[in-house]
Amino acid sequence: MTRFLRLTGVFLLMSVGMLDVAAQDTAEDPYADYSYLWEDPKAKAKEAKRKAKEEKKRQKELEKMRKQGLLPDTTRQAASAEPARLDSIPEQTIPLDSMQAPADTIPDPEPQQPQPTPTAPDTLDKPEPQQPEIEEMPEPEEKAKKPKKEKRDLSGPPVQDFRSGMASSSGGGSFNGGFTFTQIDDQYFVGMVLSPEFSIGKVGVGLNVPVLYGLDDQSIRTEIFKDGVGAARLITYIRYGVQKADPVYVKVGQLNNTMIGFGGLINNYTNTTSFEKRKLGLHYDFNIKGLAGVDGLYSDFNPESFNLFAIRPYVRPLAWTPLPIIRTLEMGTTIVRDKDQTQLISSDSTSSSYLFTRDGIGAFGLDLGMTLLRVPFIQIDFFANYSRLNVSSTALTDSLAADYTQNGEPEAMADSFQNGHGTSVGVNFRFHFIADILSTDIRLERLNNSEHYVGQFFDATYEINKDARIYSLGEAQKMSGFYGSLTGHILHKVRLGGALMLPDEISDENPATVRVNADLDRLADKFSFHGSYIKGNLSTLDEAFTFDERSLAKLRVIYHLNKFLAAGLDYYWAFTPTADGSYKPTKYVSPYFGLSIDF
Repeated sequence: MTRFLRLTGVFLLMSVGMLDVAAQDTAEDPYADYSYLWEDPKAKAKEAKRKAKEEKKRQKELEKMRKQGLLPDTTRQAASAEPARLDSIPEQTIPLDSMQAPADTIPDPEPQQPQPTPTAPDTLDKPEPQQPEIEEMPEPEEKAKKPKKEKRDLSGPPVQDFRSGMASSSGGGSFNGGFTFTQIDDQYFVGMVLSPEFSIGKVGVGLNVPVLYGLDDQSIRTEIFKDGVGAARLITYIRYGVQKADPVYVKVGQLNNTMIGFGGLINNYTNTTSFEKRKLGLHYDFNIKGLAGVDGLYSDFNPESFNLFAIRPYVRPLAWTPLPIIRTLEMGTTIVRDKDQTQLISSDSTSSSYLFTRDGIGAFGLDLGMTLLRVPFIQIDFFANYSRLNVSSTALTDSLAADYTQNGEPEAMADSFQNGHGTSVGVNFRFHFIADILSTDIRLERLNNSEHYVGQFFDATYEINKDARIYSLGEAQKMSGFYGSLTGHILHKVRLGGALMLPDEISDENPATVRVNADLDRLADKFSFHGSYIKGNLSTLDEAFTFDERSLAKLRVIYHLNKFLAAGLDYYWAFTPTADGSYKPTKYVSPYFGLSIDF
């Protein structure tokens, strides 16, 4: 037992000694906490650099204060932690009489502790808190360096407006022309036709210059330069900008497939139905920063009369808002007027003029539209129209009364012919595929018309025979139906399109209208094809593609022999007036051989 107690005591003494040694080692070991294992040397060096920078600024500020007399000269010695010397005491702390005393009267400073000045220790021991400019504030500087987000420009027209048509390929031009043998009606001509076309930036120009020599009368054919705008008919078009894509758009010349607003009154309009008696019209669209604008047309600059005129002011009242759908809202008002009294030269050199436009006709329309969806590959637009015609005249009512008889006696129409009106609601779907490989526009529209009204009244068939178009309103019955169109391109090489106005019940009183167009450019580097066809007043779709007085067709076929030479054929089916006031179809057939160059 005694031995056990002795061993226990020895063990306790050894334990206490080891603990004491361990405690001493811990106090002396600077790395006893092992913090060096997770310390970041770069962060530590950065922190030391920051503190040195702060100290340097502080020293500069203290030196500045010393020079201004706010601190004594002991600032530097105190800041460097050196012992103060007697000769470092500021002058103002030494009495004036002590400075004049002999040197041996000055006590030995070695055994004495220097007496600090009243203000120096506090100033040196504590940095001046009242100097905020000494403190470094990195966080506000970092925030200031962050770039501000640019505000999106909400002005300007929509990026893609389906009314501007499909985007065309980049600018350039072409030159087509050569020697030709031409048949116009029953006469034959030889000569040359030049058709240059080019586009530079926003400017585009197209010309058509025929020089034909008659084999029958042995003279140069000059009919194209007679009447109307004369030699200006050589201009196919002069254009600046793209409609609904540029703030300023102007086109002078032939107008094809023209639409005003959302097409309630004027859609697929063409001002030229004769190859030789081509018209020089105007189509324009101006907008101010996408907030408001005006578009319209004038069909023919012939000074003999005031021809078809349309103007449509429009506004986008919420274009400044950030809401993507509401900001695209567009509202417009269309006003149409036509007092056409142009002299119509018939094939037997007699002339006449339109009867029902003598006193002038007009129309009025309201429309609105907006973009419901726009993503990279699809866009959906909504639109609505209200239109009213004003074509009533004494000449029209008298003609209608004379044709509507009962029991052999003339009888005025039961409703005395009242001007009609119509509404329509529709959507346009635009599909755009990657890399501009394929794009399509699909338009669907529901029509509701009153009696004596025809939707999209001013179209290509209106210029074929205005009197016949206006007279057809006398028989027009209340109608509901659909209008649909499809337009698309493939790699800008193939462009196809078509439209159909289809009443729910097709009849003579509610006719249909069909339109087809196609453009194929240098397929397999050999073939090009350009054609358009329209026919109206269809009582049955079986007669949609038969040529008669209701048809208008243009066709050009080209075979490219190489990059510079080509052989082709131009074909037109149009109309000229006759002596009795009616119209007869005119065929124009022109095979040619010559140049075809794209640049």
